[in-house]
Amino acid sequence: MLRDRLITAAIALPLLVWVVFWGPSWLFDLVVFAATFIALREFAAMACEGLSHGVTMITVGGMTIAFAMGLGPTGIWISAALVACLAGVLIGTLATAHDMHKSVAAAGHILLGCLYGGLLLPHFIWVRQLPNGAGWVCFVIACVMAGDAGGYFCGRFFGRRPLWPTVSPKKTIEGAVAGFASTLVAGALVNAIVLHTMGPMEVVLVSGAVSVLAQLGDLLESMLKRAYDAKDSGWIFPGHGGVLDRTDSLVLPIVFVYYYAILGRGVIPGS
Repeated sequence: MLRDRLITAAIALPLLVWVVFWGPSWLFDLVVFAATFIALREFAAMACEGLSHGVTMITVGGMTIAFAMGLGPTGIWISAALVACLAGVLIGTLATAHDMHKSVAAAGHILLGCLYGGLLLPHFIWVRQLPNGAGWVCFVIACVMAGDAGGYFCGRFFGRRPLWPTVSPKKTIEGAVAGFASTLVAGALVNAIVLHTMGPMEVVLVSGAVSVLAQLGDLLESMLKRAYDAKDSGWIFPGHGGVLDRTDSLVLPIVFVYYYAILGRGVIPGS
C-alpha cells in the first residue's frame, strides 16, 4: 500500500508541477475538466447504483456546471447552468414519480453529485487565472499534500486516540494535529519560495484554514463512502483510490483560497 502510494506520487508530482507552472492554460483546464468528469462518474457509481438515469444526470449536470465555470467567474452562464441542472433533476423526479419517496431521495443524491463534483473542482481554473495564480495553486496543493502525508505517517505510527470513529475509524487526533502542523510548514515554505505574498501571521492563518478545510473535506468524503457502502471511490491512482479520494481534501481549500484572494486581498480576476 505505502509502496504504491510512493510510486504514484513519484510519477504524478513532476507532471503536476509542470502543468501548473509551465503548461498552457488549455492543458491545465483540460486536466481539471478530466478530473471533474471522472469524479462525477465515481460519485454517481457510489450514489446511484442500480439507477442508470442517475449516473447520466450527475455526469451531464455536473459537466454542464463545470464547463460554464470554465467560461469565467463573472458570466451569466454559471447561473444558467445551475438552473438548467436543477430543472433537469426536478423534471426527472416527476418522470419517476411512481415511487415518490425513492424518486425524491434519488433527486437529492443527484443534485449533491452535480454540485459536489461539478461546482468545486473548477475553482482550480479560476485560481490559476488570478495574478500569480500558479503560485496560489501550488500553495493549496502543497499544503494539502503535506497535511495528508504528515497526518498519514503520524497517525499510522503514533496515533492512539480516534478522531471521529463513526465517520472515519482509522483517523486519529494525533494524525490530525500532525497534519495541521505539516500544513503550516508547507504553507510557510511555498509562500517564501514561490508565492512571495503573505506576511508571517497571514500565512499561518491561511495555512491553518486550509488545513481545517482539507481535513473536513476528507471526513466528508469518508462519510459519503460509508453512507454509500464504498471502500474507495475508484481505482485510478494505485494506493490512493479514485479521483474523489485524491481531491476530497482539495476542493474546500481551493474554494476558500479563491475567495480569500479576491475578497481578503483585493486580487482582481484577470488583471
